[in-house]
Amino acid sequence: IANNGVCGSMGYTFWSINRTPWAGDAATGIGPLAQLELGKSYIFRLRNESPHAHPIHLHGLSFLPLRSNKRRLKRNWTDTALLLRGETVDVALVADNPGDWAFHCHVIEHQKTGLAGYLRVS
Repeated sequence: IANNGVCGSMGYTFWSINRTPWAGDAATGIGPLAQLELGKSYIFRLRNESPHAHPIHLHGLSFLPLRSNKRRLKRNWTDTALLLRGETVDVALVADNPGDWAFHCHVIEHQKTGLAGYLRVS
């Protein structure tokens, strides 16, 4: 949603994960995007429905890209995946590090306007 605000060098556009924008500096935030059980394996589907590419970064855990609807992916453990316009990427991870871990776009203007959240491992 376009707005007349400015964030960095860009006008505001509000981004979301699971249709919920990160609360940012608001007094009340939102809960974790997912609560993961320590030691269990998971597959996440990351879908970019925007016209922009997003480097999605996960703190505290690594993941293995499995497949994309747009391109062949390198099968290396990583903590960042570039999601192209209209791309869906499945990634596997093991919840092997307890804590709350940031999960966000590395484009700071996108992160500051909602494309951020966290995963909880316990």
